[in-house]
Amino acid sequence: MQINNTLNEEITSPYTYFKEDLDKFPFILIIGKYDHLLGPRALYSSINLREEKFIRNLLRDALNTKNQFVILDFNQFYSQVYKIEVEDPTARGRKQLYAIILLRDLDHPLIPILHFKRIEMIFHKIGNDKILRDDSLAFKQFFEEVRDIYMKKDEILPLESINMQIRSGVNTIQGFCELILEQNRSGKVSEQDLTNYIEMMLDSCKEIIEALEKPKASTIN
Repeated sequence: MQINNTLNEEITSPYTYFKEDLDKFPFILIIGKYDHLLGPRALYSSINLREEKFIRNLLRDALNTKNQFVILDFNQFYSQVYKIEVEDPTARGRKQLYAIILLRDLDHPLIPILHFKRIEMIFHKIGNDKILRDDSLAFKQFFEEVRDIYMKKDEILPLESINMQIRSGVNTIQGFCELILEQNRSGKVSEQDLTNYIEMMLDSCKEIIEALEKPKASTIN
């Protein structure tokens, strides 16, 4: 995790534009792409996005780090950026880099990385062909699935109670298992994909263990 403080006037000014939506929703979701020819740009946004220059700068700042998960602080609000590689035979390095961006008001706490891994799983379900075509309808359906999982719940993100953390971890593991079985039946799961899914499931197991350890640690202290 890396926190980058960028507090210049150019970056903080969009808060007045985002504030109305940040007051209504637990987060704003944006899909970004690090296009080798066109540079960083937004492909989809859950709101009507007019501050494209801000998003380009945000993506450029995130790209300058090697971390997959990046937090950028903009004083009155912040972004959490999760980078996702998609195989693309026509791209440099045979991979295209995408980013899931969640904008949050500073009053709201950080969303645990476990949820980003679950969101990544949903993003991959779109399919490489549609992702690489920048399919706006598929991106809209992706957002709607994320919205149904998180925004329509009574609990505001992040899911902070121990029971909800454990349930979320189990759901993530279950989701990856179902995805592996589904892709295996169609012959689409590669060895690298399988390795990635297993690593993410192990990370989910660690999140569950940490949630279980918290009460023990508080008792000792």
